[in-house]
Amino acid sequence: MKRRTLILLICAVAVFASAAMAHILVKDVSPSDGGALSAPPRDLRVWFNRPPDVSKSELGLTGPAGALEIDGLHSMGENDLMARIVGRLPDGEYTASWKAAGDDGHERKGTWAFTLKRGSGD
Repeated sequence: MKRRTLILLICAVAVFASAAMAHILVKDVSPSDGGALSAPPRDLRVWFNRPPDVSKSELGLTGPAGALEIDGLHSMGENDLMARIVGRLPDGEYTASWKAAGDDGHERKGTWAFTLKRGSGD
């Protein structure tokens, strides 16, 4: 009986571990999380552990003046999502967001933050 319980436990752990590994996970972001920029970024980019389904994905950006327009969501073929930031970015704190699904169909989402502060005279 103990052997059967152990085998069931091992199978359950294997199933949960493989399901967790199948989810899309963030590897890196640009601008960097917690970064302090002296010039406004032109785009947002997120790299994942597997290719995202662009049709089920989103990137967003909010700052001191509210939500900004994000245009041209696409992948550069590097397990990534990328989009252009439209409009002027005033100095301040920004929160970027992402939503993506991998080939397993599970949707994941997250955020990261950066600060923009131009030098005097800019």
